[in-house]
Amino acid sequence: MRAWQFAVLWSALFIVAVSTGLDLLAYLSYLLLFVAVAMWIQARLTLDGLSLTRTLSQSYAHLGDTFELVYELRNDSSFGKLWLEISEESNWPEPLPGRVLAIGGGGKTRRWKVLAKAIRRGRYKVGPIVLRSGDPFGLFPREARVPSEALLLVYPRVVPLPHWQLPGSVLEGGVLTGQRSLQATSMVMGIREYRPGDAMNRIHWPSSMRHRSLHVKEFELDRTADLWIYLDLERHWHRGEGEDSTEERCVTVAASIVAKALREHRSVGLITSGTRAEVFQPDRGNKQLGKLMQYLAEVRMGGSVTLAETMVETLPRLRRGSSCVLITPSLDRAWVRPAATLREASIATQAVVVAAPATTDERDRARRNALFGELAIAGARSTYLAPGASIADLFRDTAGAVA
Repeated sequence: MRAWQFAVLWSALFIVAVSTGLDLLAYLSYLLLFVAVAMWIQARLTLDGLSLTRTLSQSYAHLGDTFELVYELRNDSSFGKLWLEISEESNWPEPLPGRVLAIGGGGKTRRWKVLAKAIRRGRYKVGPIVLRSGDPFGLFPREARVPSEALLLVYPRVVPLPHWQLPGSVLEGGVLTGQRSLQATSMVMGIREYRPGDAMNRIHWPSSMRHRSLHVKEFELDRTADLWIYLDLERHWHRGEGEDSTEERCVTVAASIVAKALREHRSVGLITSGTRAEVFQPDRGNKQLGKLMQYLAEVRMGGSVTLAETMVETLPRLRRGSSCVLITPSLDRAWVRPAATLREASIATQAVVVAAPATTDERDRARRNALFGELAIAGARSTYLAPGASIADLFRDTAGAVA
């Protein structure tokens, strides 16, 4: 019963008691008034002395991982709380489970955990925390918000790619910049004495033993290690929903290639089509991994800028001797023409064609065969990711064979 409904009921009872002169009704109205005042006082005290904290196990995770949220409620009031409802306001894909509990007074604490599985990539806000309580009859509900907000970042899933190898280049290992690299590369240019802050994995132990002091390796920047990834997010060819959609599988392939290439100390850049051409210049190391993963976590397919248009616009950015991976669900052969020009610039090219989750008809099958035929003529190594096929098997079979 709401407070206004109780007020209407009590007013009616009081009017009847006064008009009829019945003592029983008068006593009942006074009793109800006393109960209402007592419940109002109790409701005013029900959230006093409470403090609530929330701790996150991590601020980011990959798709399929689980976040752990740990709550601790403390009651410094002298009186216990009969019931408390605790919930989160968030844009998490699924409602985070709340909790209804009672807690004693005098500094009593309650702790509990909530597990939230990352079922969709993106950036999510958790908080504020909402506390609700009131009197036992529900006449005077109370609510308070704890301004504790946190951001959860869900990266795309990263799949091991045992069959994928970085595209070769005619300049591979042949051209150096002469500049020192802050990241470890495949080119060691010398050693120097250890300085505070140097990574332990750079220590060159044979030289350290010979000089009787710690020495570390210095690396030279290799300009031939650039890998460009083209990710097609133009909406026309994307189909499906959830993890089986072409959008999600394309992003997963891109994230997996980014992770493996950066582990191999390669410079990785990313270009996406769709709303507009987004360009991330090639770089190495954990900073580049975090930047690209954060972008892939939030990017969505959309727009009408095709892969062919994006390639024509951005091809001048690719240096001679770089490598290129094209990831697309498109069966339009228009993007093969700019891809064929990469061969003239000594840019090794690979293509991943991601199939729609629905069964393709004969026309799509013919388009696919024609597409792979033109890619073979262009000298691009290509593979087909069939519906339901494991991304880990990518490039096990090439030239149009099903992954």
